Amino acid sequence: MSTLTETKTATTSNLARAKELWNEYLPYWFMTPMVLVMLLITVFPGVYDLYLSLVHYELTNPATMGTFAGLSNFRAAFTSAGALHSFGVTLAFVGGSLALETAFGFVLAALVTGVKSDRMQAFYRVAFILPMAVAPVSLATIFRIMLNSEVGVVPYLIATYTPFVAPNFLSDLPLLTIILVDTWNWTPFMFIIFYAGLSSVPDTLVEAAKVDGAPLWRRYVHVVVPYMKPVLFVAILIRLIDLFRTFGLVFSLTRGGPGTATQLVSINIFEQGFKFVDLGVASAIAIVYLVGIVALCNVLIAKVGFDGVWD
Repeated sequence: MSTLTETKTATTSNLARAKELWNEYLPYWFMTPMVLVMLLITVFPGVYDLYLSLVHYELTNPATMGTFAGLSNFRAAFTSAGALHSFGVTLAFVGGSLALETAFGFVLAALVTGVKSDRMQAFYRVAFILPMAVAPVSLATIFRIMLNSEVGVVPYLIATYTPFVAPNFLSDLPLLTIILVDTWNWTPFMFIIFYAGLSSVPDTLVEAAKVDGAPLWRRYVHVVVPYMKPVLFVAILIRLIDLFRTFGLVFSLTRGGPGTATQLVSINIFEQGFKFVDLGVASAIAIVYLVGIVALCNVLIAKVGFDGVWD
């Protein structure tokens, strides 16, 4: 009888302890499925990509598929003329687009902030955000028609209303064209963030500078921009990362051409993997590209972020 009572007491105690543990870690139980899903869709592709980069995986050469390749795929990623060229094109595209989108986004935000009427401010906000709502593939199709040298409206307007000869944008100025189209598409993103940042600048700071006789450009350079450093840095960092991921717009617009004039790294990876069906080299280039982007962002955060923005 005594043993039965002790057993029941122990069972009750264990159940109470289990219930206590369940309640104590309840938030973690709810998060566990999502964490597992995130690990499945992030860690597994990364590990599989690393595996592919270390083996021969050329679908046209099944005899060597799956055999250890050492660092030969990474050597191809660094020494291949096409790979190095695509890195250069990507840097030019990212640098040009980021500079234009930052400049235009800030100017538009400053102009809209200066509008006195709330109704007109709301109208401009909606009008300037619209380009960002267009899908990259649709945008590329629209601009392919607009820039067409035979039926496009842009060459027609240049030839009709200016003394210049309209160039064939997609063959004569391909890199500049994709930079301008991306700028048109994504300047609204910078505009939104800068508009929010400018709206947070205290009026008292600007008014004090105005009372001291500072002209408009000096008020922006010495008061507004320093106050907005965190906003500027975060916006530029987010857009920088997104620009390195660009694929759909450029692929739909030029497919990396003419030749390799607009072949970004993302397009080069696609061609290595699905055109030349060499998944080993494609995976190696992707890993080098990812490591480079992460390293660049970490350097920016360490050198500019903590020392120059949030000090």
